[in-house]
Amino acid sequence: MKLFKKMITRIAAVMLASGIVVSGTSFAAEEKEFKLPSGVSVNNFVKKTDIIANLTGIDGSNKKPPTSVIVFHGDEVLYTQYEGYINIEDDIKNDENAVFEWGSISKTMIWVSIMQLWEQGKIDLDADIRTYLPDNFFKNLKYDEPITVTDLMNHQGGWCEGIYDLFVSNEEDIKSLEEALRSCEPAQTFRPGEVSSYSNWGAALAGLIVQRVSGIDYTQYVHDNILKPLGMEHTAVSANHRDNMWVREQREKLRSYEMPMLVPIWDSKGDQLYYIPMYPAGAATGTIGDLTKYAQALVDDDHPLFEKAETQEKLFSGSAFYGKSDIPSCSYGFWPNDYAVRVYGHDGGTRSGVANMMFDPDSKVGIVMLTTASDRNVLTSYIPEYVFGYYSGDNLSVTNETKVEFKGEYTPSRSPLKGIACFYSFLSSVDLEKIDGITDIGNDVYKYSYIEDYTDRVTILGRSRYSDGTEGIRAGAVEYIPTKMYVSKICLLTAFFIIGISAIFVLLARRKLIKAKIIGSYKGNHILTCAQVAKVASIFAIVLLLAFTEYGPTKAVGIIVGVTQMICFALCALAVCAGIVFFVKRKTSKFGKICYIFSIAGNVITASAILVFEMYKFWGC
Repeated sequence: MKLFKKMITRIAAVMLASGIVVSGTSFAAEEKEFKLPSGVSVNNFVKKTDIIANLTGIDGSNKKPPTSVIVFHGDEVLYTQYEGYINIEDDIKNDENAVFEWGSISKTMIWVSIMQLWEQGKIDLDADIRTYLPDNFFKNLKYDEPITVTDLMNHQGGWCEGIYDLFVSNEEDIKSLEEALRSCEPAQTFRPGEVSSYSNWGAALAGLIVQRVSGIDYTQYVHDNILKPLGMEHTAVSANHRDNMWVREQREKLRSYEMPMLVPIWDSKGDQLYYIPMYPAGAATGTIGDLTKYAQALVDDDHPLFEKAETQEKLFSGSAFYGKSDIPSCSYGFWPNDYAVRVYGHDGGTRSGVANMMFDPDSKVGIVMLTTASDRNVLTSYIPEYVFGYYSGDNLSVTNETKVEFKGEYTPSRSPLKGIACFYSFLSSVDLEKIDGITDIGNDVYKYSYIEDYTDRVTILGRSRYSDGTEGIRAGAVEYIPTKMYVSKICLLTAFFIIGISAIFVLLARRKLIKAKIIGSYKGNHILTCAQVAKVASIFAIVLLLAFTEYGPTKAVGIIVGVTQMICFALCALAVCAGIVFFVKRKTSKFGKICYIFSIAGNVITASAILVFEMYKFWGC
């Protein structure tokens, strides 16, 4: 099924790509017709995109999940597409009144709010954020260096990925913003200002700063200073959407869908209505029309969200850069992307669906896209390049390209590097030595060339140099940092899993042997048996964590896993002591001695893995 979907995607891409080539001549005579940054005329873009939109419905049914797309130029809407059904079961079509969850696009409202307060002299972007927070707010800081407001906007506060779920299913579980932040403060693993590590927690913390500096609730601030000035009457930003009851009612109609493997029919996942206690980071919900108004305001020369044009210009001037170049990797919370032109924006994803907002401040052309399909379909995957053009890297000043060969494993900075799930980071490590096409073009900037869907593509990477003497690779919102003692730790983790699984067979075999009276039970052996049971429980606890890989476990699950691992560690440590005593004092056969050695080694490995990978630590992560 995946192969089939990918084939359709590639056919669509080739079709539209050929259309783009043709359009260069087909509309050459129409000099007055507005063309997109890709060079494609609007009329040709609409024709080709409508064809692609129809292809996305190949799923064995006449109905498909909703996808809404708007392409604009300044205050003019060039293209609108309302596809599918927001509720297939109840036959509710997608239209301009459909609301979608915007996910992390919500964060951009935090950054706009910060810049508004900075413009008013109420926030200093270079100030330590503790200036604006309650005393002794932080509990898990590793470094004494100040974290600045700009650090928060660049996602460089030093926090690794949080472990616990961002969502709650019951409205009663929604806490105040400050309480929500205090209850799930992640570990600070990087020195502030050094490593880019996308952080929902850090962004929501910036929302709390807006709330405290402005003196009003964050939700009210956004309504007063963003939504109302722009006429965004169909947007909610609070965790429970009760700040706009029309939006709340519309959201209850929305259903999410996925296409199971080998079953070419969209399957409903239900309303997927969950709440985000750290709501500034991802709870905004509204119509595509409202999202378009917001995006248009950000490219408007009249700067309706700011008092001065310079503030809007600063917002897109770059705040973090690749290597020593002037190529921005982040711009005060907005993410730059290079196509034929440089665009800015943000995407978002929740359990309900995905969203994207991109715009070019120079040409004033932008895109907003919303869908509840579990995978981005052909339309949302390819439209950005159809509008903004392919990035060839021609703008890079290159005097001498040098092929780069990295050595060792690198871990994404956006990983749970501390706490019960830190073993995830080793499972997601990347061997950069196996990646071809990376060349050094100077100024600590790399060009990564590769082929995707039969198209040559180029991505910019940057070298980051850290205060501990190590170096990493920056790729937008995340950096790849050297994995220390990777081989040793991955061997330990592998041995942990093998021993835990083997313990199941050892227990079953021992039970059968005792039942058949081939071996007997004797004093002290119950300690070793308990350790075997503990190993099995430890593995099941890890499987429980792996079941929550998408959004993380609840705090209750974390406590269960952590306590289980503590008990396992204690029993394994006790079994090591017992095994040594039995090996020395008990008279047994050579085979028996070997069994004790294996038992001691297995318990040592299990206990060591629990300690090294912090499987017991359900707090401060």
